[in-house]
Amino acid sequence: VDYKPIEDIVITDKKWIGFCVGQLLSNSLKYSKMGTQIHIFSDKKGEIVVRDEGIGISSEDCPRVFERGYTGYNGRREKKSTGIGLYLVKRTVDKLGCDVSLSSEVGQGTTVRIQINENKSIIE
Repeated sequence: VDYKPIEDIVITDKKWIGFCVGQLLSNSLKYSKMGTQIHIFSDKKGEIVVRDEGIGISSEDCPRVFERGYTGYNGRREKKSTGIGLYLVKRTVDKLGCDVSLSSEVGQGTTVRIQINENKSIIE
């Protein structure tokens, strides 16, 4: 794991944002091959980014990955997915007043961004 410390002070629920990041890391590990890296960093204030170099998600599946029970092609092929993890991440960040987005390319990896919204949470 390549971790670049995030200097922002973000006031949100530590337990639940930790759950979300943990779930994203778990997914990254599950769908990455040995020797590839997982990166955790921030591109802008109030943002947490988890990027992996894993198998990626097809463009057809990306719009649905936050739906309850949706596993997509990878979940069916790898038989590792319940379709509940990213659903819970989405529900949790919504409750925290944050946004989550995902981009991916098959064979290249996946990037998930959690953005803490300044008007809903306090960012210093």
